Amino acid sequence: MFKTKRSQINMDQAGIDTWIPYGTNNVLQTGISITYNPGLPWEREDFLLEKYNSFITNCRYIEAHYQAYDISHMLVHKENVLSELLVFGIKGNTAVCFNSLTKISRDVMAACMRKLFEENPGLRKIKVVASYSEYDFNLSIAHFKSDDYILQLPPTTESYHLELGPRVRKHLKQRKDKLNRNFASVCFVLKYKNDIDEASFNKIIELNKERMQKKGKIPGIDEEYSKNLYRFVQSYGSLICLELDGIIVAGGISTVINKDVFLHVIAHDNNYSKYNVGEVCAFHCIENSIEKGYSAFHFLWGESELKKRLLAKPHLLYFYVVYKSYSPGYVLGKIRNTGYNILVKFKRSELATPVRKLATWYNKRANK
Repeated sequence: MFKTKRSQINMDQAGIDTWIPYGTNNVLQTGISITYNPGLPWEREDFLLEKYNSFITNCRYIEAHYQAYDISHMLVHKENVLSELLVFGIKGNTAVCFNSLTKISRDVMAACMRKLFEENPGLRKIKVVASYSEYDFNLSIAHFKSDDYILQLPPTTESYHLELGPRVRKHLKQRKDKLNRNFASVCFVLKYKNDIDEASFNKIIELNKERMQKKGKIPGIDEEYSKNLYRFVQSYGSLICLELDGIIVAGGISTVINKDVFLHVIAHDNNYSKYNVGEVCAFHCIENSIEKGYSAFHFLWGESELKKRLLAKPHLLYFYVVYKSYSPGYVLGKIRNTGYNILVKFKRSELATPVRKLATWYNKRANK
């Protein structure tokens, strides 16, 4: 259950020894205060959306995806003005910081984590997931890094076409012409928020799963995530379907926060791969976003040739686990992380090519 008390610390009045954050020797600048509160900050949802511009850092997303967590939030005021709002969820002895796809200063993050540890004595570690900020806390493990591929959208579709270059423009035009020649009806269907029906949503999810299985990969979307994502897109969602002669052959599921588009799922029917319907659909998503005046299109993490062809650029994300104290769990985590980093380096080397081919072959056979 949530704690019922509400506590506040003023950094000007606190002693330096009391407020040395875990893993750092820095103290928050003067004029900063932190207030700890249980529950989601529904009354400040607008602040979260405007300040962080992240599909993860808002109450509706957290409510949909983290129902099993005890939620609390911290208000960070600078000279009596709200400057940051951090949201955490606790499950067992581990907490997760829900300020993802955001950039928060090292001293603010450290002090808020310290406060969370003090308010919850049984807490042993905190996960900071998908942060644009790089931290160097002593008792933290940089679990891994990834990239958010972002396309900064130009003001017009014409200017975007010119940026693509002649070869990509030529191929996209040829693919559209090929579809119009071979099908009596080529139609893009757009739906938003409450108009997104479950049948169309589930069709795109199934196409994505089938595509992953065809490539010999394990689908990353399970039933629970799909159900929670559908709940979330009812508030902030955008869905596009490419229909050929009335049949959905490709689609994308996105959310829109302020003027940023986040592409969660892109999928196409394997039977129509020769028409490159997945790329045609992704390109139409971008064109529609430009026409609506959006500023950025996030393909999210994971490298692919499609993202590069459509001019998305990588932005490094950091994933950390921060421990309360030096402990067997911290030591074991360090050992595991060392092994993980060695494995990642091996996977990216030429020595891993035969292993990858064998794994793909095995997964294809297992999914037949």
